[in-house]
Amino acid sequence: MKSGSAWEGDADAVLRLMKSRRVCRSFTDETVSDEDLSKITEAARWATSAGNRHIHKFLVVRDKDAIRQVRSVAPGMLGVPPALILILTDECEAQRQSVQLSVDPANLMDVGTSAMNMMNMVHALGLGSCPVTSFSQSGVVVMLDLPKHLRPEWILMIGHPAPTMRQMRTGAPKPISAHELTYWESVGDHEPKKAE
Repeated sequence: MKSGSAWEGDADAVLRLMKSRRVCRSFTDETVSDEDLSKITEAARWATSAGNRHIHKFLVVRDKDAIRQVRSVAPGMLGVPPALILILTDECEAQRQSVQLSVDPANLMDVGTSAMNMMNMVHALGLGSCPVTSFSQSGVVVMLDLPKHLRPEWILMIGHPAPTMRQMRTGAPKPISAHELTYWESVGDHEPKKAE
């Protein structure tokens, strides 16, 4: 953003939000409101979309039996949250727009940006979330009776975080800084060069 923009003062708040977000695997039984779930899917809608194609749909699932059925084919789900949001690729819409899903990496990039937008919004709402990528696509299609043209790509568990003691597991990797991950101008240079 240019200096003086309407968002200038919010940059630090956005960064603090991102830095404080954590994965939540334990949830209370409290329901997630329609309003909060709508805000989360609104955040997903405003993620990047290659060519402005919007070939993804977002399925909200709150039925406890349906969530348990999804869990039976999703080893990555370590609990039964009060809500799920699935990102689905609409293969009919992709075909209509001549998107070659098997060779176009933009599809999964758009899934990723939608997912991150949702996780940040979940955190901003005071809720917890956990991404699930370990699941049987065909199993989820059957369990949720999805039309064949909607392919599940990603699942987000959502709920009110249960109180837990947070501790680092033995052998967990040490936190890494952006400085350690960032090169300036050439690989290996971790410091910006002074402007000439």
